Amino acid sequence: MVMLDILPEETVRRCVKLLLAAIVIYWVLYLSGFQKLFANDGEGTAALLSVVGTLYSVLYAFATYVIWGQFTAVETAILKESGALKDIILFSEGLKASTREPTVRAIKVYAKGVVESEWEALSRREDTGKTDRYFREIIASVTSIKPEGESEHEVYERLLAIANDASTHRDERLALSVKRIPHTLLWFVSLTAAVILLLLFLFPFRSPVFGTIAIVLTTVLFFFAYFVLTDLDNPFEGTWNVTSDPFGELITKFR
Repeated sequence: MVMLDILPEETVRRCVKLLLAAIVIYWVLYLSGFQKLFANDGEGTAALLSVVGTLYSVLYAFATYVIWGQFTAVETAILKESGALKDIILFSEGLKASTREPTVRAIKVYAKGVVESEWEALSRREDTGKTDRYFREIIASVTSIKPEGESEHEVYERLLAIANDASTHRDERLALSVKRIPHTLLWFVSLTAAVILLLLFLFPFRSPVFGTIAIVLTTVLFFFAYFVLTDLDNPFEGTWNVTSDPFGELITKFR
């Protein structure tokens, strides 16, 4: 029940439809006696299932490793960039209010743009020109600061360094955000799963009830395995995604 609460209704409906189709196909093959053609090849079919199942396990583990690595890398880049922007706000407190105000305002405008539009644009792998412009305004506001005295000059130098770091982190985040699992790898994983399911349809189970249970469990597992891969592949939408809260905090928690 907890899983059903987490998953979108459309995903659950697709799973149920696929499950019903698999059960119908299995029973049509069973009642037609088609599986009896493979009665003498049960051991060979089982051996083939073992080989293909091992291949699927390796492929799925590799695909999950790649996707999870990209997912966590995007999260890390978000924290680094938002952290650098927070540091700019905090370190700029050593400047006069009239001097730091344009920089703080530019950061808040940029953070608002990221929260309201960039997340959606990145989910569709679209251009981020609007927020790029907002970020350039942050850099321009920092570089245009005219420090007065040695203490303000030290703060200014520090702000320049942090702004440079923020620019690097943003470039890294955008580069990671558009990466997706290679289509060939996804198709290979899906094809391997389909082969396993096909072999189960043909396997001459002695008990049709046990055969049905095997088909049901395998179909459900493959469906949700595919769902996890495709959902994590896009870190900006879906059931499990990265949050824009670190940028939202720049708008509400810092002055």
